[in-house]
Amino acid sequence: MENVHLLLTLRGPVWRVRILSGGTIRWKSYRTADYPTPEAVVRRCAEGLVSGHENDKHDEPHGNGEEKVIQHCLPLRVRWECWRRLEARTPA
Repeated sequence: MENVHLLLTLRGPVWRVRILSGGTIRWKSYRTADYPTPEAVVRRCAEGLVSGHENDKHDEPHGNGEEKVIQHCLPLRVRWECWRRLEARTPA
């Protein structure tokens, strides 16, 4: 069984997701209009990791077209945490 850790942060209207799997860090972004809750984002990420849809609009290559879709054959254990918004605090 492969362990996958997801860290979700909300930055404006976009969820940023850090995917830590097999010692590799990858990043994904999802619009809050499409995925309004952290649970919806986690489900979307897990589905993408298991199925590896190459034609999915969220997995399209950006920039140089070198992004690769990784498909996992092993069962996954997904653990996740959500930090909601990252805000800079001013000293009191």
